[in-house]
Amino acid sequence: MMGGSLILLLLVLALAVFVIIKLVPDWQDRVGLSKREDAEDSAEETLRQRFARGEIDQQEYEERHRVLREEREDSPAAPR
Repeated sequence: MMGGSLILLLLVLALAVFVIIKLVPDWQDRVGLSKREDAEDSAEETLRQRFARGEIDQQEYEERHRVLREEREDSPAAPR
Protein backbone atom coordinates (compact mmCIF):
# COMPACT_ATOMS: atom_id res chain seq x y z
CA MET A 1 0.00 0.00 0.00
CA MET A 2 2.91 2.34 0.71
CA GLY A 3 4.19 2.10 -2.89
CA GLY A 4 0.81 3.16 -4.27
CA SER A 5 0.77 6.25 -2.03
CA LEU A 6 4.23 7.23 -3.19
CA ILE A 7 3.25 6.92 -6.85
CA LEU A 8 0.10 8.95 -6.23
CA LEU A 9 2.12 11.63 -4.43
CA LEU A 10 4.59 11.85 -7.33
CA LEU A 11 1.75 12.11 -9.84
CA VAL A 12 0.13 14.92 -7.83
CA LEU A 13 3.46 16.77 -7.62
CA ALA A 14 4.04 16.38 -11.35
CA LEU A 15 0.55 17.68 -12.06
CA ALA A 16 1.12 20.66 -9.75
CA VAL A 17 4.35 21.57 -11.55
CA PHE A 18 2.62 21.24 -14.93
CA VAL A 19 -0.26 23.50 -13.83
CA ILE A 20 2.13 26.12 -12.47
CA ILE A 21 4.10 26.16 -15.71
CA LYS A 22 0.92 26.59 -17.75
CA LEU A 23 -0.50 29.29 -15.47
CA VAL A 24 2.63 31.46 -15.42
CA PRO A 25 3.00 32.72 -19.01
CA ASP A 26 6.44 34.25 -18.61
CA TRP A 27 8.09 31.27 -16.92
CA GLN A 28 10.42 30.77 -19.86
CA ASP A 29 11.86 34.25 -19.39
CA ARG A 30 12.28 33.62 -15.68
CA VAL A 31 14.31 30.46 -16.18
CA GLY A 32 16.37 31.85 -19.05
CA LEU A 33 14.64 30.22 -21.99
CA SER A 34 13.88 32.62 -24.77
CA LYS A 35 12.06 33.19 -28.02
CA ARG A 36 13.83 33.45 -31.38
CA GLU A 37 14.36 37.22 -31.31
CA ASP A 38 15.87 36.96 -27.85
CA ALA A 39 18.11 34.18 -29.11
CA GLU A 40 19.35 36.46 -31.91
CA ASP A 41 20.15 39.15 -29.37
CA SER A 42 21.87 36.50 -27.29
CA ALA A 43 23.95 35.43 -30.29
CA GLU A 44 25.07 39.00 -30.83
CA GLU A 45 25.85 39.38 -27.14
CA THR A 46 27.89 36.17 -27.18
CA LEU A 47 29.77 37.46 -30.22
CA ARG A 48 30.50 40.76 -28.44
CA GLN A 49 31.76 38.91 -25.38
CA ARG A 50 34.05 36.68 -27.44
CA PHE A 51 35.48 39.76 -29.14
CA ALA A 52 35.97 41.51 -25.79
CA ARG A 53 37.81 38.47 -24.39
CA GLY A 54 40.09 38.42 -27.43
CA GLU A 55 38.90 35.04 -28.68
CA ILE A 56 38.20 36.49 -32.13
CA ASP A 57 39.76 39.43 -33.96
CA GLN A 58 37.97 42.48 -35.34
CA GLN A 59 37.71 41.09 -38.86
CA GLU A 60 36.08 37.87 -37.67
CA TYR A 61 33.78 39.83 -35.34
CA GLU A 62 32.59 42.10 -38.16
CA GLU A 63 32.06 39.17 -40.56
CA ARG A 64 30.05 37.15 -38.05
CA HIS A 65 28.04 40.22 -37.01
CA ARG A 66 27.21 40.87 -40.68
CA VAL A 67 26.05 37.27 -41.08
CA LEU A 68 23.82 37.54 -38.01
CA ARG A 69 22.24 40.76 -39.33
CA GLU A 70 21.64 39.20 -42.76
CA GLU A 71 20.02 36.14 -41.21
CA ARG A 72 17.75 38.38 -39.13
CA GLU A 73 16.72 40.37 -42.23
CA ASP A 74 16.10 37.19 -44.26
CA SER A 75 14.11 35.56 -41.46
CA PRO A 76 10.35 35.27 -42.15
CA ALA A 77 9.68 36.54 -38.63
CA ALA A 78 11.64 39.74 -39.27
CA PRO A 79 9.53 42.91 -39.01
CA ARG A 80 9.05 44.60 -42.35
